[in-house]
Amino acid sequence: MAKKVLFINNLSPASVFPELLADAGYEVYEAFDSETGLRRLDAQSYDLILLLESATVESWVLCEKIRSLTPAPLIVISSNASMETCVKAINAGADFFMRKPFGALELLARINVLFQRSAYRQPVSLAS
Repeated sequence: MAKKVLFINNLSPASVFPELLADAGYEVYEAFDSETGLRRLDAQSYDLILLLESATVESWVLCEKIRSLTPAPLIVISSNASMETCVKAINAGADFFMRKPFGALELLARINVLFQRSAYRQPVSLAS
């Protein structure tokens, strides 16, 4: 079963990330603003949240709101964030903060690492 990724895209309706993730086998759901993304998180569970920075809301504020709704892995993507914003976002719950430019393989590698870590945290059940 494909892992579900919520891509909260606050800036660019023509983003390449949904296609990249779909090509890698993920089921991608896209929200074109933060409020829609938060409503979707409240209504459904996802395996990963990818947050593209917002021009209107600080990414660390969104990380806090997302964390209040889900423990799912969270990656924040920004093209011009300061080091302070990066640190605040990580302290507010982001697992990774990626600054553009970066390669597609780097993003996919970070996603794989997060899913590997999640798998280690799953409870083990013993067959009777």
